[in-house]
Amino acid sequence: MAEDAEESATTEEPFRMTANAQKMKRIGSSEYESLARAAAIELYPDVNSSAMALCFNLIRAANRMTTDMEVSVHRPMGISFAGYRLLFTIKSVGQVHPNELARLSSVSTASIASLLNTLAKSGLVTRAPDPEDKRKTVVQLSDEGEQMVADLFQINNQREQAWAAGLTETEASILAELLRKLLLHHPAPRTS
Repeated sequence: MAEDAEESATTEEPFRMTANAQKMKRIGSSEYESLARAAAIELYPDVNSSAMALCFNLIRAANRMTTDMEVSVHRPMGISFAGYRLLFTIKSVGQVHPNELARLSSVSTASIASLLNTLAKSGLVTRAPDPEDKRKTVVQLSDEGEQMVADLFQINNQREQAWAAGLTETEASILAELLRKLLLHHPAPRTS
C-alpha cells in the first residue's frame, strides 16, 4: 500500500511540474527591473536604487546590443564581434601594440593573442616587429582587413541606427555624452 502511494506520488509529479510550468509567464523588461529592485532592497535595504538602475540597465542594454550585433551583422560576415572591434580599433588608430589594442577595444589581454592569431590566419591583420623596439610587435590591417572593416562598418552602422531609432536625435546625443562622461570616471579601487 505504501508502495502504491509512493508510485502514485511519483507519477503525479510530472503533471504538477507541467501545471507549474504552464503558470509561468514571460516577464517583460519593465517588470524584471521592478522585481530586481525589490530583490535588491531585500538583499541590501540601503541600496542606492538610482546607481543600481543605471548600471543594471546599462549592462542589460549593452549585452542585448552586443548579442544582436553578433547575430545580425558579424556572424553572417564570418567574424566575431570581438574580431570586428579589433579591426575597427586598428582602422581608427593605425599600427598598434597588442596590449594597447586590447585596452582600446575592451578585449581581455588573455584573449588578444588568440583573436589576433585568428585574424592573421584569415589574412585580415599583419604583425611585425616594432621598428623602435624589436622586442615588441605592432599590428596593422592588411588590404583584406581594410576591405572587411569597410564592409562591416556600413552594415554595423545601419544596425546601430536601428537601435538608436528608439530615441530622438536629442536624446541619443545626450545619452552619448553622458556615457562619455561615465567612461571617463574611474571609481577608486574597491577595498575590503
